[in-house]
Amino acid sequence: MKIGYFITARLKSSRLKRKILLPLQNQTILDHVINRCKATNHIDDVVLCTSTNPQDAELYDYALKHKIKFYAGSEDDVLLRLLNAAKYYGFDAFVSITADNPLHSVYVSNAIVDWVKREPLDFVFVSGLPIGLMSYYINTKAAEVAVKMKQKSDTEIWGPFVNRPDFFKIGYLNIKTELFSDDLRLTCDYAEDYTLLLDIYNKFPNNYKPTVFEVAALLNQGHVKITNKDVQQTSVAQEIIDEIKKTFDQYISLGQQTAERINHKLEPGRSTLTLKL
Repeated sequence: MKIGYFITARLKSSRLKRKILLPLQNQTILDHVINRCKATNHIDDVVLCTSTNPQDAELYDYALKHKIKFYAGSEDDVLLRLLNAAKYYGFDAFVSITADNPLHSVYVSNAIVDWVKREPLDFVFVSGLPIGLMSYYINTKAAEVAVKMKQKSDTEIWGPFVNRPDFFKIGYLNIKTELFSDDLRLTCDYAEDYTLLLDIYNKFPNNYKPTVFEVAALLNQGHVKITNKDVQQTSVAQEIIDEIKKTFDQYISLGQQTAERINHKLEPGRSTLTLKL
């Protein structure tokens, strides 16, 4: 099975302008994200997945710099963009992360890849760590089924749509740990997030990839100030969740037909893996 690591990246951020190109030490946030993806075991290649909007064209330079693949696809339809990138480069599946998560856990990504090599899964979702540390996994053919079923092109919120163990085979990777507080954010969406990330990285040598254990030690020992504790992560409104479920249920037959056409065996169910940190 050919597995890629896909980074979704755009420069359209409104709250924190061009956030993925902000500096962390002598590199940008995007540089750190790419380097962590490249450190993941048993990945065939890393792909920087952006849009065809001209404002995102400069991201191609980062792909060249890091000698990774590049794909420009749909502006709004993230799931379609990932699917087309996977089909273009011939990946059977991929782990993925957004480009505003420079501390995403290599340990978690390794655990996902090891798991799906042992057990076929359509999607893998991770829980138990702060926002910004967790990647996810998508089987390419499962993504093709989901793209055929959905009716809206704006799929920034695609997770709830495919998280259907009554239709897909879903893997739930549960991380059990007391290293972090429940409300901690380690992503970069607001200026307060960036200040925290900058403080964390400044505690390490240049070009260093701190582990979740090292980051947790800094925080728990009070060596960095939690500047984003008042930032609230937005959640998906219940009416949107209800509409997503309604759409999925309406097009189940189409999904089954698509799976049969592309020779993807649907084996509904859930599989859980628990790891303790």
